[in-house]
Amino acid sequence: MTENTCTPPTPDQRRFLEIREAAERRMLDTVFKAISDAAAEVENGIRDARLDFEPPHQDYFTFTVQQVAFVRLCGGDPETLQGGNPELGERILGNGRHIIDSYWRGEKRD
Repeated sequence: MTENTCTPPTPDQRRFLEIREAAERRMLDTVFKAISDAAAEVENGIRDARLDFEPPHQDYFTFTVQQVAFVRLCGGDPETLQGGNPELGERILGNGRHIIDSYWRGEKRD
């Protein structure tokens, strides 16, 4: 066996992955629905209040989730943005750079 191969998962490991992945999918479906619902709620609220404002795009709410999740992952307080671990934040940003380079730009890193 080489360093680039993995042993096949056991039946128990496969079942564990199926359970975890199903929960992840339901969680993400819930988050995406909440983002859509929030955007619609604000749009309806603006319209009902007869305000002359452009409602925020769903991406605004997606960014809100991303920012709060990032700060929480770094151990900070999402309300104040204080107390996060900068080294962990750098590793998370590095992961994002890796996704950009490896999957979107097609660059291979050693």
